[in-house]
Amino acid sequence: MRFKVIGAVLVGILLMVGSVLAQGNEQGVSDERYAHLARGLNLTTWFWYAPPDPMSRYAAGEFEMLHEMGFTFMRVPIDLGFLLDESEDMLHDEHLAMVDQGIQQLHAAGLAVIIDLHSTSIDDSNAANYSGALEDPAFVEVFSNFWRNFAAHLSQYDSETTFFQLMNEPVFYDNPGAWVPILTEVAAAAREGAPEHTLIANTARWSSIETLVALTPLDDPNIIYDFHFYEPFPFTHQGATWSMDEVASLRDIPYPSSPETLAPFVERAFGDSQREMLLNYGEERWDRQAVADYLQPAFDWAREHGVRVINTEFGVYQPYAPAADRASWIQDTRETFEANGIGWAMWDYDTNFGMALPLGNHILLIPDVVAALGVQMPENCPRCN
Repeated sequence: MRFKVIGAVLVGILLMVGSVLAQGNEQGVSDERYAHLARGLNLTTWFWYAPPDPMSRYAAGEFEMLHEMGFTFMRVPIDLGFLLDESEDMLHDEHLAMVDQGIQQLHAAGLAVIIDLHSTSIDDSNAANYSGALEDPAFVEVFSNFWRNFAAHLSQYDSETTFFQLMNEPVFYDNPGAWVPILTEVAAAAREGAPEHTLIANTARWSSIETLVALTPLDDPNIIYDFHFYEPFPFTHQGATWSMDEVASLRDIPYPSSPETLAPFVERAFGDSQREMLLNYGEERWDRQAVADYLQPAFDWAREHGVRVINTEFGVYQPYAPAADRASWIQDTRETFEANGIGWAMWDYDTNFGMALPLGNHILLIPDVVAALGVQMPENCPRCN
């Protein structure tokens, strides 16, 4: 029963602190609805990079296990290509039925759900296109019509526990302001389809805090604004092959950082660019306070505008990060969110950023990460060896 007590305490904290953050938001997202988004995980490679049989991706009882551990919701990334169809309603019936089944399973397990439109396509090289297609006005119309129909379909689900994330990480790097009128149009289309449900809005440059705090909130009080957090990048993405070369070759980079702890890595840096990056990481002295300082503008922006914010992505690439340091960063970040009444979802559950290591069809829960997330190891784990 311990996890239930912890969960009740957390919900109480979110209700209390969240009310302070969202002063002036009485007509928007209620404390009770927002509390469903207290603690979450991302369920990747389900309907995003979907396997041949998505409905066999998780075991019977696995979602119940996650709820019993102390999680309150799951974020479900979906590639647009998985659902977009040339039919009149623009929805792929067979795949839509799978998404419906997934939502129903999560709700039955006691979990709220964020349906996350995560990418606009996945190309032949297996690379995700996050928003490039949206720079074409003709595609914006398609995207808006899709969301109008998709939201109308999803409106059958309880508005207290089902949330719609319109676009995961719009890029628009050279012109972030160009995303705002598109977001406004897409949000209006989704609102037509689902008048009562809460929308989750993201800003440009991969949902950065920089673009969040530059945004004037939309004229719709029933929106939660999302930001993502993966700083400091040399630590959180060390060894990630899809990242920049300076980061992809890193191994065993520590957290917290200081000039002293980074000195050996600076000495063997492979070039000026990597050397400068590592020097900066050491001199910035990233620790719990630095994390809090970096995140503070997002919290201040929410207070200033009387709106709610959430973080639906934070995490550390697992294969090459020191395990204890990875757990420390996760705990520092998670506790900073909770101290400020902010709900969160770590990226992710059971792939290379996960709370669990993938072992074929099985998983191995990582106790240090489970503890860092403030939840409990389960008594029964359906896919654990």
